[in-house]
Parts: sequence; C-alpha cells; structure tokens
Amino acid sequence: MGMNEDGMATSGLSLDRLDHDGCRAVHEASMRILEEFGVKLGHERARSLLTSHGASVDDDGVVTVPRDVVEDAVAAAPASFTLHARNPANDVTVGGDGPPIRAPGYGPPNVLTYADGRRPATREDYETLLKVAQVEDAITCTGYRLCEPPAVEESRRHYEMLERALTLTDQPVMGATYGAERARACLDMVGIAVGDRDLSQPYVAGLVNTVPPRSIEREMLGGLLAYAERGQPPIVSSFTVAGASGPPTLAASLAQANAENLLAITLTQLVNPGTPVVYGAPTAAVDDEYGSLSIGTPESALFVAAAARLAAFYGLPSRAGGGLSDAKSVDHQSGFESMFLQTVTDFAGIDFVLNAAGILESYSTISPEKFVLDCEALGYLDRFREGFAVDEAHLDLDRIGNTDPAGHFVGEPGSAVGGEAGFFRSSFVDKRAHRAWAEDGEKSAFEQAHERVRRRLDAYERPVLDADAERELARYVSAHGGH
Repeated sequence: MGMNEDGMATSGLSLDRLDHDGCRAVHEASMRILEEFGVKLGHERARSLLTSHGASVDDDGVVTVPRDVVEDAVAAAPASFTLHARNPANDVTVGGDGPPIRAPGYGPPNVLTYADGRRPATREDYETLLKVAQVEDAITCTGYRLCEPPAVEESRRHYEMLERALTLTDQPVMGATYGAERARACLDMVGIAVGDRDLSQPYVAGLVNTVPPRSIEREMLGGLLAYAERGQPPIVSSFTVAGASGPPTLAASLAQANAENLLAITLTQLVNPGTPVVYGAPTAAVDDEYGSLSIGTPESALFVAAAARLAAFYGLPSRAGGGLSDAKSVDHQSGFESMFLQTVTDFAGIDFVLNAAGILESYSTISPEKFVLDCEALGYLDRFREGFAVDEAHLDLDRIGNTDPAGHFVGEPGSAVGGEAGFFRSSFVDKRAHRAWAEDGEKSAFEQAHERVRRRLDAYERPVLDADAERELARYVSAHGGH
C-alpha cells in the first residue's frame, strides 16, 4: 500500500481498503473506546451481565469493559451458520464461501410506483413486495419491514408483517427486535410456522441497531437478549453517519461503530455462548451541502469493504451494502448508485445483504419497479461469479479450425459445448434494435420494470403452509395482536 501526495493510503483498484494492519488499528482504537470511554446501555440486565464479568458502570449507565471480556466473547461466536426456512429447500448458509444471502429493503414508509408516483406505503404494497421477493431468484431471505404502512397501528404492525411474511413466502425470515415483548412474540410466531416451537435451530434473524455515538437503547437491547436466549441470530449494526452521529473522518467513525458492534456481540455470547450473530456496518456519510443522509456514495462503498474485512478479522459473518441510492426516482442515478454499491458488496464478500432490492431516497422509499431492476443487476453479478471453464472442450479448437478465416460462428449448433450455460440473457431489459423498441412504444426501463412486476405477480403462487400451523398462527395473532 502506497501513499499519495496528501499522505493518504492508496492501493489501486483493489477492494482491500483495510488490510490486516488497518483492522488491527481499528480494533485497538475500539478497545480503547470500550475500556476508557464506554458505551451507554439502557437495559439493566445488559449492564448486570457485563458487570458480573468485570465491567464497570457509572451513574449514567455508561459501561466500560475489559478487553479480554470482549475478545473472548467475540471469539465464541460462530464463523457461519445455517438460517433455516419453513421450506427446507430454501435454507441458506450465512458466512463461509457460499453466495451472499440477499434480503429486500427494510423500513421505508413510502412507496414509489410507475402508476402512482410516490405515496405512503399500504398493506397491499407490503404484500406485493413479499410476493415479488418470493418469486425473484436473486432474493434468498424474505426480510422484514419491506415497507412500513403508516395506516397499520404501530402496536400490532409487527404481528401483521410477520404473519404475512410467514404465509406468503417460504424463505428464511427476519423478525421484530424492538423490545423484548415484540421479539418474543415474533419468535413464538416463527416457531408455530416452522413446526418447531422450541426453535431448536436458527430460523429468524433480527436487526439490532445501536444508537451512535456510543449508546444502545433499552428496547433494542431487550430484543437482542431475547434473540440470544433462543439461539436466534441478531444482525448487529451500528448505523453511524460520518459527520453527524459519527466523527467526520471515516476511520474514526469506523472505530466508533466497531466498538458498539463488539459490545452488542459480547452480550449475545454472555447470554448464550455460541449464539450465531452477524457483524453489520451499514455506515454512511452526511452531505456537507444539504445536511442530508447520503448512502449512494463512494464513502458508503468504502464502509462496505471495511465491514467485510473487519468481520473476517473477527471470524464473523458480515452484513453491509445492497442496492443503495439517494435518487428520488427510478432513473440513471438510482441505477448507477445501486449497481456500484451492489458490485462492491458482492466483490467484497459480504455475507448478508440487507436492502438488496428496491431502495430509493436514502432508505425512505421503496419501489417495486426498482426492486425487479435491482434483481436483474444481481443476476449480472451472479453470472460473473460463475466465471467460465478453460479446458479442452471449452477451448473448442476443432470448431475454430473448421471455420474459414473471415467466416463466422453465428447460428452454429452446439454453442453450449461442454455443458456451459451460454451467454447471459436478460429477462426483460430491452436489447432490440432501435426501430423495434420505438415501434413498441419507446418504453423506459421504469415502464419495462412496471410490466415485469405485473408478470412476476402473475407468476406468484402462494407456498403451502400446514393447515394446522396456519390456523394456530392466526389464533396467536388474534389473541396477542388485538385483531
């Protein structure tokens, strides 16, 4: 790694923005934050767990922790695990050398469609997004809170959202984490749906966000502890915004976010050693001119690469990145920002990709049309991951020798010699000549994606759920969710 004229580290176009020495430097800075400055924890049991292992707590609830407690706990978490679906054919491995797990957008209150423009999300939107997630091959985890319908009462929203996810899809799911009561309700519901009330293996992941700088609130800690008690994987993430909730330099924000993550991960292992956990760093920056959150930037991509390296440094599965964009519409900006972040996410080796499809406007909006466009982009990345064979059959010298100079190979049979799948063909991106495109209405990518959404909904088939389990799930929601 060299230095440029400003004294900044450079290493060409490699994705290794953080080498081993850099990881070690971030780790040491984080250890100092945890040992000397501390993190405020808003949950009595969380504080007690740490003090029973040698931590100290001041009158404001700020906990300082010996580094050996943190390092030993983080070392106890597994490097990979299987996240099980109610359909075993859809089980996925989080971590290791396999493909990334991809879940859709998370939490937008607004929806943008080709037909209606931007508006508040509805229950129907939520169901549409679930159905598209079930049908699109690029999505391998249903996720949770694909949108946030404001009209659904907040106190029962988690019941409705998870019930629909469990009945309309049969992929692995995510669940509520905001508060122990909600978390336990979601864990109960998943146990009913999968036919394993004791949750004897990981079935549901839950996103646990810290509150930077150096704070984790009571409700999130309650959810974290509830998941850990049942051996279900929290996705621990510090959403540090450099220049706002984090210091203005990327290195300092990364050290702060890392300290918060490590403390939350430590708690999972003190509750239940060996609990699977995912290390997340969806860190972003603030726009200097407008003071707004900015996620579709090179800085976001740098944090993605750093998150992958730090997770590997700790021997943990990673979460970051996705199809992120600050664009207000499905346009060129949304395309290039999302594809840039998707590519860095994929090439960096992120294991769990949340917000993989549909996100616009700095997490505040989701679009079904962008959802399918993002899935198409993920298909390009998956094809690139496959590579190509170089052997006698695929070099195909006989074909080369039997073709006249200045001839061609167009239309010859056997182009997929040796079992190669052939060239990638987009399922709906328009590759026709200009005249054919013009005669068909000069449709934009947005309009073509709108038609794609309709076709995907037509192709949707509700997956089978055991009738007894479905009835029990409905009774549980009715009894607890106030229906």
